[in-house]
Amino acid sequence: MPPTPRTRPGRALLSWTLPAAVVFAALAPASRRPEPDPQKPSVLLITLDTTRADHVGKREGQASLTPNLDSLERRGTRYVNAVTVAPLTLPAHCSLLTGLTPAAHGVRDNGVAVLSAQSPTLATALAARGYATGAFVSSRVLDRRFGLDRGFGTYDDQMVAESIGEHGYPERDARAVTTAALAWAARQPPGRPYFLWIHYYDPHSPYQPPGDWKDQTPARRYAGEVAFMDSEVGRLLRELPKSAGGCLIAAVGDHGEMLGEHDEKEHGIFLYGGSLAVPLILAGPRVPAGRQVRELVGTRALAATLLALANLSEEARAFGPALPGVGVAAAASPQAVYSETYLPANTYGWSPLRAATDGRWRFIAAPRPELYDLVKDPTESRNLASELPQESARLQRVVEQAESGARPTVSADPDPELAASLRSLGYLSGASPQRADGLDPKDGIRLLKEFEEARELSRAGRSSEAILKLESLVRRSPGNVPFLMRLGDAQLAGGMAEEGLKALTYAVTLSPRLDFLHVRLAQACAELGQVGPARNEYALALKLNPRSAPAWSGLAEIARTTGGPLEERKVLQECEAAGTRSATLLRRLSEIEAALGDRAAAQRHAAEADRLTVERGGDAAAEKGSAHRPETLR
Repeated sequence: MPPTPRTRPGRALLSWTLPAAVVFAALAPASRRPEPDPQKPSVLLITLDTTRADHVGKREGQASLTPNLDSLERRGTRYVNAVTVAPLTLPAHCSLLTGLTPAAHGVRDNGVAVLSAQSPTLATALAARGYATGAFVSSRVLDRRFGLDRGFGTYDDQMVAESIGEHGYPERDARAVTTAALAWAARQPPGRPYFLWIHYYDPHSPYQPPGDWKDQTPARRYAGEVAFMDSEVGRLLRELPKSAGGCLIAAVGDHGEMLGEHDEKEHGIFLYGGSLAVPLILAGPRVPAGRQVRELVGTRALAATLLALANLSEEARAFGPALPGVGVAAAASPQAVYSETYLPANTYGWSPLRAATDGRWRFIAAPRPELYDLVKDPTESRNLASELPQESARLQRVVEQAESGARPTVSADPDPELAASLRSLGYLSGASPQRADGLDPKDGIRLLKEFEEARELSRAGRSSEAILKLESLVRRSPGNVPFLMRLGDAQLAGGMAEEGLKALTYAVTLSPRLDFLHVRLAQACAELGQVGPARNEYALALKLNPRSAPAWSGLAEIARTTGGPLEERKVLQECEAAGTRSATLLRRLSEIEAALGDRAAAQRHAAEADRLTVERGGDAAAEKGSAHRPETLR
């Protein structure tokens, strides 16, 4: 079935030394950059969030979901065994743009770390050679505050605040991001090569595809999201202005989706093929057409490959080895690919997982190690770790080598006052308490079924039953942020205010750099009439994320009740100045201004609120933002 337009509501293990000349060139100020060379090819990077490799291309017994990506594949080269570094959006994209593993660049989870300014990126390298650079991302999980904006003349992460997806980040659909990117490309001088990065988020949950797809099973709805995204890839490729030097095109998944395999509904917990195997297609100048490369590759080699194909070999060396099969990689023996996930540790308090994959085997370093023969057992159903200890030990060394070069995580601290604020509110200067359980995620995944039962009890208003089940879950998984947050909510709903605030506060203490946790604690404090603590938590959320609409909304409500309309207007004006694009808050600002007699300002803000409502998809879109409660934090 053809996709139709719609609006969506709402990681080759190698190490290298960076040549100093290359680093300095990549970080050089614009005034010392060379004049653009019109014969250099432009570079288009399309990242396909949450896209499984087996959903791109011809599918057995079914029509292809991705005719436009299939056409791109026929024009170029596809890597049929490409593996990502992490089943998480931010770490995976940091690796795509730097060529480093998460252990090396230090961003190992979503929402809590910033890419070091010492790491050259594909954008800084190309900008230093005179390229115009633009990025258009579809989810605020890639917010500029996490450091991926470096090197981009334009970094468009503007989304309507009310368009919030399941995991708490504002997002926009493929149609909106394609339109914005094409408008930027049309404004570029014809003789100047450009680097354009477009990030599509549609296949990420919640699955809300257009047309007939929406009434299908979750797996079919996911397929519909992939199909809709592909339709916009087609529009992008058809309408993108021609470049004098041609255009290098890369389409790559950041990670996949488990779709229930190994009992994981989505991604981030496990390191199996469903979430690690991704599509990777290259096309354009110097790229062989109609070729498939079957050698196992890691997606983090993409940056070096694109630079080498653009005849920027000196810059490419800063990003490590290039991909084989397109004539730019030195002959070398295939290397195992390192992958990791720290979400089980950071979110649930369980053990992190690290993996090494080669052409035949995948080893997963876990409390109970795993080894799978990917040739004989592609579904990874038979663990051979105890039967083949030598294979396990060989790949364990790959994991250890990757970890030996780990860079300390750089926290995403927007200003120097943040540590002091965290300390003043008892958050140990942002350091999380030691997690005690270290549970194997293979065991922890079973707890999530009970957790869903507890959530259903809460939704049904059966707070006492939910509390008992959640208390049991917290005893078995004491460092688990979603369990603690939901327990706190249930206790508050059941009239246990002191216990509820204690649970929420401990959850925030475990993950003090997630702004939406502070927002939830602030909301609870406000509901209980604790205005001072609520104001402090909202303010801390804004130090972490200056564009947090729920935090601004909470502060505005406090201002209204304690200081009247003038104080509320001041907060809402600060919200607008911070770049928060919220139709709800702008409409409230308009109402205040009208009541105060400032008709011109009221009309301007009302018109902007209407425009954002249309951009979002209308008032009929599901209201998710105000009711969002973080559950999986990815």
